[in-house]
Amino acid sequence: MEKINSEEKPNIDTSLAWEAYWNKASRLSNLILWDCDPKLAVARDLSRFKNLMDSQLPLIDFACGNGRQTLFLADHFIRVIGVDVSKSALEMAKAQQNALNIEYRVLDGLKPQQAEALHSEIGDANIYMRGAFHHIPVERRYDCAKSLQILLGNQGIIYLIEISTKAINYFNSLRAEMKYKNPHKERTILFEHGIRPGTVALKDIVNFFSEFEVLKSGEDFFDIAVPLPNGDYPKLPALYTVMKHKPVLPLSEVTK
Repeated sequence: MEKINSEEKPNIDTSLAWEAYWNKASRLSNLILWDCDPKLAVARDLSRFKNLMDSQLPLIDFACGNGRQTLFLADHFIRVIGVDVSKSALEMAKAQQNALNIEYRVLDGLKPQQAEALHSEIGDANIYMRGAFHHIPVERRYDCAKSLQILLGNQGIIYLIEISTKAINYFNSLRAEMKYKNPHKERTILFEHGIRPGTVALKDIVNFFSEFEVLKSGEDFFDIAVPLPNGDYPKLPALYTVMKHKPVLPLSEVTK
């Protein structure tokens, strides 16, 4: 197992990399590393944000992948839109994780103009985002944040959960203990497309969303669906936050 570095990532086109990954994953029977049962993921998140969100706004599952968590969200929200950069991932979602109140759309979060187009169609939206920032090169994360802010508008609330900086020590402790000496096939498939895990700190998120206020934040972990060679299931340290746009002052107040 190579040493994990949260900053250094291959110079790749992330949209092409994720499409290649999901295209291959859709043709294999291997598990998706993070594709755990919703009761170990979104169901644990739900109580942190559901009652804070305007239920009349659509909910976007940002970077929804194969839609496993999206389907759970559809039981709790009137309209759910799963968006992902990969067409192959969305084809899996439509085939396996669909419901009458779910729509799936291709959207590249690093291209804010695509967020503009969707926002012009649906208006302000709430967002659920599980682990989308960490794999993006640091210098491109502001593009993703800009897309999220466009989609949220003034009324939307975002819940996001990301791998925290504590995960670096966790990954490398596994490496030191040789539990991951022979990486499993699922991880190898991910890495062969240039996709690498990273970490996100709360201060980074606050910087990305300087015009937003934090309603809640805390620590949690990501359950991984594929066991280590010794049979243990990894639990990656994570952080979550709930945010909304700071109140927009009337022009008369701004000019005082």
